[in-house]
Amino acid sequence: LMVATFLTLFVLPVLYIIFEKGFTFKTKKPGSITTAVVLFLACCSIQKVNAQVPITLNAAIDTAFKNNLTVKNEILNTEYQKKLKAAAVNIPQTNINGEYGQINSFYNDNKIGVSQAFSFPTVYTKQKALQNEYLKSSLLNVGLRKAELKRQVSDVFYTLTYLQQKQAILLQTDSVYATFLEKVNLRFKTGESNILEKATTETQRGQIAIQLSQVQQDIEISQLQFQLLLNTLTVFKPAVNNLKMNNPVSLDSALTNNPQLSILQQQKNVASANTNLERSKLLPDITIGYNNQSIQGTGANDVFYPKSSRFSSVELGIGVPIFFGPQRARINASRTLELIGESNYRIGLQTLRFNYQSAIRQYQLQLKNVQYFEETALKNAEIITKTANQQFANGDINFLEWTMLINNAITIRSSYADAVRELN
Repeated sequence: LMVATFLTLFVLPVLYIIFEKGFTFKTKKPGSITTAVVLFLACCSIQKVNAQVPITLNAAIDTAFKNNLTVKNEILNTEYQKKLKAAAVNIPQTNINGEYGQINSFYNDNKIGVSQAFSFPTVYTKQKALQNEYLKSSLLNVGLRKAELKRQVSDVFYTLTYLQQKQAILLQTDSVYATFLEKVNLRFKTGESNILEKATTETQRGQIAIQLSQVQQDIEISQLQFQLLLNTLTVFKPAVNNLKMNNPVSLDSALTNNPQLSILQQQKNVASANTNLERSKLLPDITIGYNNQSIQGTGANDVFYPKSSRFSSVELGIGVPIFFGPQRARINASRTLELIGESNYRIGLQTLRFNYQSAIRQYQLQLKNVQYFEETALKNAEIITKTANQQFANGDINFLEWTMLINNAITIRSSYADAVRELN
C-alpha cells in the first residue's frame, strides 16, 4: 500500500512529465529525479522488511506451543508439582530436650534426650499418591491449554484466510467497476450515457472501497491476534492449499482424546486419593526417643556413681486418635467431593455428546451448502459474469441490468466464502 501510494503521488507524475516533455531538461537539475528514485528504493526496502512470512496451520500451532506464555506457565506449574513430590514425606521436626537439677537425688544431675515423631507409614504412602495425582492434573492442564490454544490458532488462521478471500473478491470487483467507470465516463463525455449511469457506477465503486477498508481493518486486527497467540514479532500470513478444515473426528475419538473430559476424570481420582489420605490419618502416630543422663549417688548395688557415669534409655510411644470426630468429618467431606467429581464427569460427558451431535448436524448442513456452491453456484457465477459483459458490450442489456447481474455473481462468490467460514 505504501509503495502504491508513493508511485501514485510522486514517481508516476515525474515519469509522466519526463515522457510528455521529452528529455530536454537541464543537466543542472537531476536531483529531483534522483531523490524520487532513492525514495522509491527506500519504500521498497521498508516493504520488504515488513513482508509477511507464509506459514502453514501445523507450523503455526507448533510455534504457538513453543512460544505462548500461557502454555509456558502451565509447564512451569508442572515442574512445581514435580518438585513437591519430594515434600510428600513431611516428617516433623526432631525434639531435643535437656534437664539439669536434682532429678533423682540430692546431687545435681543432667539429662539429654532426643525424640522423633512419625505418622504411620501408610500416611506417607497416601500423601505421595495424592501428590502424584496432582502432578497428573498439572500435565492434563498443559494438554488442555494446548488444545485451547490449537483451537484459537486454527480459528484465527482460517479467519485470516476468509478475510483475505473476501478482500480478493472485493479487489476483483473494484477492478471490474474501475474498468467500467472509464467506459462510462467516456460514454458520458460523448453523450451516449446520462449522469445517472455515471453517478450509480461511482457510488457502487465507493461502496466497494468502504468494504475494502473494513476488511483491511479486520485483517489487521486478526493479524495482531495471530501474533499474540504465536508470541512472535514476525508477521505471518496463512499459507493454505485448501480453504476447508479437515473432516471432524469420530465420537469415540472425541470422547477418548477430549482434554476437558480427562481433567474431570482426574478430579475424581484426586478426590479419591484425598479420601484415602484422610482415612489413613486415623492410624496412630509413632514416637521414638533416646535419653542419656547422669545419676549421682549410691545405687541399688551399693556402688557409688559419680557425675561422669552415664545411663541411657530408649522410648517408644504411639499416639492414639481418641477424639477422631473431626477426622471422620474430613473423611466424609472428601467422600462428598468424590460424589461431586463423579457428577461433574457425567455432566461433562453428556454435554460433550450433545455438543458433538449438534456440531455434526451443523457440519453436515454447512457441507451441503459448500458443495452446492462448488458444484453449481460458482460455475453459474462465472457464466453470469461472462454473459453479462458480452451482452452489455453488444447492447443487448442496459446498465441497470448489467449491474444487477454482476452484483448477483459477486454475491455468489462472497456467499461461498461465508459458507466455507461457517463450515470451518
